[in-house]
Order: sequence, then C-alpha cells, then structure tokens
Amino acid sequence: MSCRRLLKLRHLLTLTALSIMPVFTPLAAEPNPVNKSPISDVLHGVTVVDEFRWLEASDEPAVKAWTVAQTKQARTYLDALPDRVGIENRLTALFGKVTPSYSGLVSRPGQLFALKFQPPKQQRLLVTLASANDLESEKIVLDPNAIEPAGQVAMDWFVPSPDGSFVAVCLSEHGSEEGTLHIYNTQTGLALADTIARVQYPTGGGSVVWTPDSKSIFYTRYPRIGERPEADLNFYQQIYLHKLGTHDSADIYSAGRDFPRIAEIDLQSSRDGRWLLARVANGDGGEYAHYVRDLNDGDRAIWRQITRFEDSVKQVDAMGGALYLRSVKDAPRGKILRLPLDGRAELKDASLVVPEGDAVIEGITLTPSFLYVLDLIGGPSRLRRFDLAGENGREICCLK
Repeated sequence: MSCRRLLKLRHLLTLTALSIMPVFTPLAAEPNPVNKSPISDVLHGVTVVDEFRWLEASDEPAVKAWTVAQTKQARTYLDALPDRVGIENRLTALFGKVTPSYSGLVSRPGQLFALKFQPPKQQRLLVTLASANDLESEKIVLDPNAIEPAGQVAMDWFVPSPDGSFVAVCLSEHGSEEGTLHIYNTQTGLALADTIARVQYPTGGGSVVWTPDSKSIFYTRYPRIGERPEADLNFYQQIYLHKLGTHDSADIYSAGRDFPRIAEIDLQSSRDGRWLLARVANGDGGEYAHYVRDLNDGDRAIWRQITRFEDSVKQVDAMGGALYLRSVKDAPRGKILRLPLDGRAELKDASLVVPEGDAVIEGITLTPSFLYVLDLIGGPSRLRRFDLAGENGREICCLK
C-alpha cells in the first residue's frame, strides 16, 4: 500500500472516531491559577529551577486550599459527563459481583476439602465437596466470619484426618498469625473440646500430621510462659503428640529439644500413611535436617535422624519402604537418592536413582508406582516420570 493511501486511510479512521465520540461538557471555568515560587538547585553543575515545589508541603493551608479548589473544579466537570453514571453503575456491579472461588483442595475418602472465598465475606470458608464437578454438594464445615463478623478471625491452614471425619484447623485473630489449633467434626461442623495454643507463630509457621487411625495428631508448638525465658517464647519450636478427647496438658513431648533456637519444623506423612517425616530448617538459610518415625509402631516408635544440615538434602519423601531424597551435595542442579527404611542404612548407603542433568531438579512427588520429578530448564518447567527404582524414565510434559 502506498504512503498516500495510508495517509488517506488514517484520515478516514480519524474522522470516523471523532464522529462517534460523545460530546463532553466543556470546563465551567478556567483552571485555578497556581502561584509560582521558584527554588533553584545545582545538580552536577547544572542549575535546576522548580517553580511548584511549594505544593509538596501538603499540610500548609495554601496548599490545602488549592487542592480543595482543584477537586471541586474536577468534580464539576466529571460529574457532568453524560456517560459517567452508566459507567459507574456498571463498574460497581462488576466489582461487587459474587464470584466464589475454591483453593487448597485436599482429598479424603469420598470427599474433597477446600477453602472457599465468597465476596463480600472477609474470610475464606472451609467446605467439603463430593467432587470438584459437583458444587451443589458443598457443605460448610467452618465459617470464620460467623465466629467474628468483622472478619478478624482467619484460618491459617487446615489438615483433615485420614478418614475425613475430623479436620484440624489453625485459627488466628486480628491478623496476628499466632495460631491456636481447633478440631472440628466434619459432618456436624461442631468444634471438639480439644484446643492447643501457640501451634503457630509468623516467624516459623506451624504444622500437623494425623496418625493413621485418625485418633491422634502430631503437631508443632512454641514454648509457653514458664517453659522458656520470655525472649525465647517465639523460638525453640518442638513436636508434641495429642490424643483426641484429652486436655493439651496431657500431650506428650515427641522431639525438638535439641533443635536450634531458630528451627522451623515442617511435618509430613508419607502417602501410604506409615511414615512421619519432619523437615527441620536451620532458620531461613536453606539448610535442612530430616527425621523419620514409623507410625505403625505407635507410642513405641522413636525418631531417627536421616540427614544433617551439612548434607545438602533439600527434600525427603517416603514410599514402599524407602526414602527418596533430593540432594544438591556435589550436584548443584540436584539429584535423587534412594535409601531403604530398614533401620540400619545410613545416608552414605543411599543409591543414586536420578542423576544430575542439564535441568535443575526442583521437586519430587511419589505415588505407589511412580516417582515424578519436576525440573526447571532455563525458563520452562518439565515433568518426568520414573518407576520407583529410578528406571524407565519419560517426559510427561514441558510447560513454556
């Protein structure tokens, strides 16, 4: 297309646009005059004059008066625009529209647990669903807005029991994130008498794992008054065991007295429910120690330390009588090790199942049949699948 034709088309489009533009009400008056008060600065040998710096003093009466006059003039013009009311009403309707969303789905036999955000309610609700495709089956387990209508009670996290009959919920007030643990009956939505204070603090979070019989929980807790000096009450996180129906004063200390002052503990159970794993972070420096406990042994079980901070193991999971470890020891991009859980093997005895490659291994997920490995290849992410021996690997997908 020639330049002349392009100019002609541009002119035609301009005329068309002007023809459909609404006619706005002109300004009712000239803009408010602004006094000039020059102030000079020499910056790198150059004199810079600012005539309006006096307007930065927002508390001065002259500046306030000028601002009020400007606002009044702007409102006079804007409020007279013919389309303004319709646009305002439409935006008000869109922003106020009730559009619930679900997140944090957790599966238990025959039901899904989810967090539901439903404006205009301030806090998320804990609900159950028969399936993600059946929103009509929704049943409210806990609505924090009903506890405190102003929205000052929030759910920090929740963990359903293995059979789904109970759910442990950490609640905090007034945005403190200093949580107290409550147990709710999933079917009735009623709270049990069991409550445990100081299970979470913002510096290190909190964590809970249920025993396989859904009758007890392992949880993390910070010291209470009298257990440590006041300066240490928000440090020295430890692990305790609580049995449903008992007072928390009867809870059993499990582990943590020898952990560092700044330890942050994350509890996790293996997918088959047999193993309790504890990842102990040495503060926020990226160093972790890992411990494992056999839940099948009940109260007789002992914690066994698998890795130390200096071992550079970032993640541990269990399946099929073995631990799988994501390590960066002598492998900056990451490798996956396998360690039998026979009570005798040590980290030095672990076998290599997925070696270091060109991609950065970011995480692992175990199922009864497969080991899934999430990689980062520059910008894109890749998902690979192996059998539990680390063989027969194949790429599942690659996300750009």
